[in-house]
Amino acid sequence: MDYFGESEPAGETEADFFDFVPLPAGELLVAIGDVSKHGTGAAIIRSGLQAFLRGPSISEQPLTELAQGLNRSICDISPENFFATLFAARIDPLRRELRYVSAGHEPALLFHRKSGRLRRLERTGTVLGLTTRAVYQQRVVLIEPGDTLLAFTDGIIEAADARGRQFTEQGVRRVLEDYPEANARELSGCILEAVQTFRDRAAPADDGTVTVVRLVDRSMVRPLAEHAEELAVAAA
Repeated sequence: MDYFGESEPAGETEADFFDFVPLPAGELLVAIGDVSKHGTGAAIIRSGLQAFLRGPSISEQPLTELAQGLNRSICDISPENFFATLFAARIDPLRRELRYVSAGHEPALLFHRKSGRLRRLERTGTVLGLTTRAVYQQRVVLIEPGDTLLAFTDGIIEAADARGRQFTEQGVRRVLEDYPEANARELSGCILEAVQTFRDRAAPADDGTVTVVRLVDRSMVRPLAEHAEELAVAAA
């Protein structure tokens, strides 16, 4: 799998978070979310969410239990009127299967390269921290080599220009249509660049985060290797 994530913060303390967690047997956990408030308290809770996602039992825990556990934790420790959204997916490249839960998060987009179909991965439960009685469902989607998962926060689609018009989900779709062969790093950068251009380079009003995961096939191995080399050079 080829995957990459990128965020443009709106202030010193980010409310968005994302992570990629490699799991046994080649699976990948991808998570992205947004806490409802900024500040030190929100940063602490956001860090706690990320730590939970990297816990020792995460590989054995069903996504429904993951969401319910995070929901209970936020309900127990957070102040009133505080909540968080979360999209979490486990991708199994051998079974060609994507399982996900979406706790009040913006619908992710799954592009099927073979059919050209773009599918919205709708919410499967309410936001985290609203009530301890919340129930979350898992949904399963079959994927094929070349399919691309795009998940983003509301700071991407709600970015506004000088006239108050929003970038919207259609803006994300247009970028994907314009760069169908871009790798994960390139595509995430193209989306953020498009958002910045749409705002006319004005400072963002909210954090904007995007994650991209693509299931690659053998024809894409060489380009992906070159992509890995580019990342290594950039990191150095």
